[in-house]
Amino acid sequence: MNIRFMRTFCTVAEKGSMAAAARALGLANASVAEQIRALEQELGTTLTLRRGQTVALTDAGQAVLDTMRHIVARADDLPLIAQAGALRGRLRVGSISTVLTSLIPGTLRRLALLHPEIELKVVPGTSMGLLAMLEAEEVDCAVSVKPPFPLPKSLSWQPVRAEPLVLVAPDVLSRQSIAAAIRSTPFIRMDRNAWTGMIVNRYLASRRIPVRELFELDAPETIVALVSEGLGVSLLPDWGITSPQGRKIAIRPVNDPRFDREIGLIGRRSAASSLIGAFADVLIGSHAASDGGKGQA
Repeated sequence: MNIRFMRTFCTVAEKGSMAAAARALGLANASVAEQIRALEQELGTTLTLRRGQTVALTDAGQAVLDTMRHIVARADDLPLIAQAGALRGRLRVGSISTVLTSLIPGTLRRLALLHPEIELKVVPGTSMGLLAMLEAEEVDCAVSVKPPFPLPKSLSWQPVRAEPLVLVAPDVLSRQSIAAAIRSTPFIRMDRNAWTGMIVNRYLASRRIPVRELFELDAPETIVALVSEGLGVSLLPDWGITSPQGRKIAIRPVNDPRFDREIGLIGRRSAASSLIGAFADVLIGSHAASDGGKGQA
């Protein structure tokens, strides 16, 4: 059975139309249709149905999709497997800012020692922005907050660590309860539309704590700096928050794992799957080493 035709079928299923698949694969629309027909003839069943400009999978198409994806991924890995276990190639990794400063440096150091032939490009971004880059095939994987919705089957999720939600406040408020500190002090909010901001929103709603908002931004390190200047308090996941040099801040955990922020690796099923797997192993190992085996960020 032709691997190229199976790849075309998987792309049609992912893109939802023959035209979109043709653009992604650099083929003519007619070539895509011919390859799907050839695959259907070989299998003796109909895999797709046209619905206007879009394409839907039949029950048979749905049944074989995951298997074909697996076959295509393994075929794409053959050049790497043929290198007698030596992983090499270019891997594009997206990362949110807090992971860039906490986990990525150690990961890059360990990766360079274990797999010196892997050429790594690190791209910073927000979780939502990195997911869009994954879907556009601009990066191969991304260290991100866990999305608040199911991922498409073309993407995989591997958990790395859980970051507890904490109150970050000026040191003078260290003796106040979390609710009292928020009520009595201006609140610096993570962007409520960001995935981390949604966690903060849920916590505030669950405790029915009113806030007096001062700023709202999707920049956790900047929020910590603003708190250290005495401008207000904030709720943030503890990625390894430290006090800015020369200033003191109080960090108080909310002690409720329902509001932990889950950090993990989202990977695309592609020719780079072996490289992504190697990066994931090193990333998780770096977290375990930095965590000292405690299991908490």
